Parts: sequence; C-alpha cells; structure tokens
Amino acid sequence: MRTPRKGESSFDTSDTSIDVENLDLYEASAKYYDIWHEDYQEDVRFYLKLAERTGGPILEGMSGTGRILLPFARAGYEITGVDRSTAMMDNCATKLYLEDPDVQQRVDMIQGDIRDVKLDRKFKLAIIPYNSFLHLLEVKDQEMALSNIREHLEDGGLFAFVVFSPRLDRPEHLLRHRGTRLTKQGEIISWFESQIFDQPSQKTMVTYFYDISRQDGTLRRVTSVFTLRYLFHREALELLDRCGFDVLEVYGDYEGGPYKATSELMMFVARKKG
Repeated sequence: MRTPRKGESSFDTSDTSIDVENLDLYEASAKYYDIWHEDYQEDVRFYLKLAERTGGPILEGMSGTGRILLPFARAGYEITGVDRSTAMMDNCATKLYLEDPDVQQRVDMIQGDIRDVKLDRKFKLAIIPYNSFLHLLEVKDQEMALSNIREHLEDGGLFAFVVFSPRLDRPEHLLRHRGTRLTKQGEIISWFESQIFDQPSQKTMVTYFYDISRQDGTLRRVTSVFTLRYLFHREALELLDRCGFDVLEVYGDYEGGPYKATSELMMFVARKKG
C-alpha cells in the first residue's frame, strides 16, 4: 500500500443527557458516511461497467473514504484516489490496510485538490462520485477541475460524474428522517436532513443531524452543514463541452435508463476531445 501523499430537533432532557457536536462536512462524512452507504452498490456497478469499456488505470476525484475506490482495486484495476480531506484519507487508509497486499498495491492515494493536483501518469477513465462535483461552488472551480481531469486523461479517455437533478419545488425547512442504524459499537444513530435553496446563486445549503444514543441513556447530536452548487442539464452539457469533452451518454439512473425531466439523477459519460 502506498501511504497518502501530498499532491499539486429538540429533545426532552429530563432523563437524557445531550451533547451537541458540530463537525465540518469532511470530518462528519468520514465518521458517519459509510454507516449508511457501505452496502450501497448501484453506483459501484455502474462505474465498473465503464471500466470494462476502458480498462485502467483509473482516476477517482474526491475519492473520500474509499467506498468506490476499494471495489475497483479488488476487481483488479489500478486506481488513484484524490481527496483534500485528511479525515477522509485517514479513513480510507485504515480500510485499505485491512485489504490483501495485492489490492493495496493497486491503490495510490493522493491528498490534493482535484482542481490543480498534478500527477505523474495519465488515465483511461476518470470518475467523480455522486454529488461530489457539486462541492465546487463557483463555475471557475468547476472549469478548473474539469480541465485538470482532461489533462490527466489519455487520448480518448472517458470521464463520468453523477449529480442530483434539481427539483426546486421540493419543500424547504423540513426535517427528513433518512434512516436509523445500529453500529457494531452498540450505538443507535438516526440521520436527519434539512435543505434550503438559494435560487439566485444556484446553491443549496444542507444540514445533516446525526442523533447518537447509547444504552446508558446519553444522547449526542452531531451537526454538519455544507453548501452545494447544483447544475441543470443544459448547463452541465455546455460546461463539459467548454472544458474539452464530448458528451456520449446521459442517464437518469444507474441501470442506464434515459434521462428525463423527472429523473432524480443526471449521469454524464463524456470523452476527452482530440
């Protein structure tokens, strides 16, 4: 294994102790993301099918905790993951340490920013997993990332990313329960989400609440707030074209269904222009 390296609600408190903790997005995601997504395989299968078309090596931008990176390495692909979060990279490195040596040798982990990281190889396929691209909050940042990815692709290489399809009629300020899980440590974690839209700036602010309870009666709430800049279908097509990509396919789900105005997802597969 190559080690990470630098690159270019309210509660009744009468009988319950409550501790509130605020974490940034990356620290919270590194701690709690995998609890809900460790068994999620739909997007992994989608990206692996793309890899069957291109072969490796593969670049994953904003690779996070390795949820997608590790299945690629297990499937025999050389893959480089780039992420700027130390917490995310540490989580990924811990999981990678438990893999077989041959899997470890296929993984390179780079701590860096996908907008300007400089790597010493080119790739046949590059991916940015679900919604990660939306953490680039300005058009210039999106253009920098796409142009940098293009420079790291071989001639004719493919790039794919997936984002949610914006539904601006979605009710705001509601607290949605996303699920409850029991961890191996005996904690019960309930995940809630609230979302608001700032349409003039084309951004949405999302708040995650993780309510964590233990058998001794203590209750801890972890809060994480982050902002996404959402994309519209036509805008994404123009952005890819402007940054040197030909869009080959657009899907509305991980099974390859066509994109429609009512689709929850927008999935773009593009080829580096010659």
